[in-house]
Amino acid sequence: MIPQPLQHLIDQFTKFPGIGPRQAARFCYYLLHEDAEVAKDLSSTLATLHDTVASCRECYKSVEHKHEDAPPLCEFCKNDARDETKILIVEKEQDLHTIERTKKFAGRYHVLGGTISPLDSSSPQKLHLRDLFERAKRIQAARRETRVEVILATNPTTEGDTTALYIERILKPLGVVVSRLGRGLGTGSELEYADMTTLENALTNRR
Repeated sequence: MIPQPLQHLIDQFTKFPGIGPRQAARFCYYLLHEDAEVAKDLSSTLATLHDTVASCRECYKSVEHKHEDAPPLCEFCKNDARDETKILIVEKEQDLHTIERTKKFAGRYHVLGGTISPLDSSSPQKLHLRDLFERAKRIQAARRETRVEVILATNPTTEGDTTALYIERILKPLGVVVSRLGRGLGTGSELEYADMTTLENALTNRR
């Protein structure tokens, strides 16, 4: 029988995406048999996570932040060399980092924080969609000579396609250009695991 404190820790790890009981148990036994400082360091890092990391007030990418300070801007949103008239939309931050590794995109990002489920009518309210609308509207008004382009880089899944269609519909009245990544990615796949060549081609051939 597994001691209750250890079982409780295993249960906590199984709440992580993609982690089952067996993998969670491996993590826990590793921590148990390693030097106690390893567990203490992990505990300290977790305890201060929400006080030291926040979301960018513009795009919702995570950024180092002191809790008492005003909400910060990330390295992309405060970089004037990045084209603010090109906004690439991703479901989660991991997708942002995957796109960035291609070194083929010099615009800015917007992290939705999830997708719209066809079975959940309330799911649009859970995403950062209103902020995206206001952001595109503000930039388009300030840059009248240049049309804002919103690039939809949602995953080629039912939820990703539903989200992309919803965004396209709400942005259409603003007169912005809405494009999607070229279809190099297989249906049901995720951007996070795509190879660089496929992503580069998808960016270049967006439409």
